[in-house]
Amino acid sequence: MADDILLIRMKYGSWNQWRAENPEVTIVLDEAKLDGMNLTGINLSGASLRGASLHATNLMNADLRRADFSGANLAEADLIGANLEGAILRGANLREADFLGARITNAEYTHDDLVGALHLPPMNEP
Repeated sequence: MADDILLIRMKYGSWNQWRAENPEVTIVLDEAKLDGMNLTGINLSGASLRGASLHATNLMNADLRRADFSGANLAEADLIGANLEGAILRGANLREADFLGARITNAEYTHDDLVGALHLPPMNEP
């Protein structure tokens, strides 16, 4: 389950500054409800977002390296320019998620996980 304090900090605090000051903290936002939030440029590298709902969430230019989105709902999410290097996308709903300019190298996914996603960069399945 998502940590309520982390959710509050994400919604109302200066998340990226806090992340820079606390790099050792493990971010667990499993099953968090983040639908429609504006998380432009957020640093969620290495975070666990298993089963989280990020429907229509703005993750433009976000740092999502090595984040675990297993089973997450990212339908209609804006991932333009996001860095998803090494991210886990297996079982995620990515229908109509926009990947224009995103980096997805070394991410874990199958072609089925990406059905309906928009503007996918050239990728090779792991």
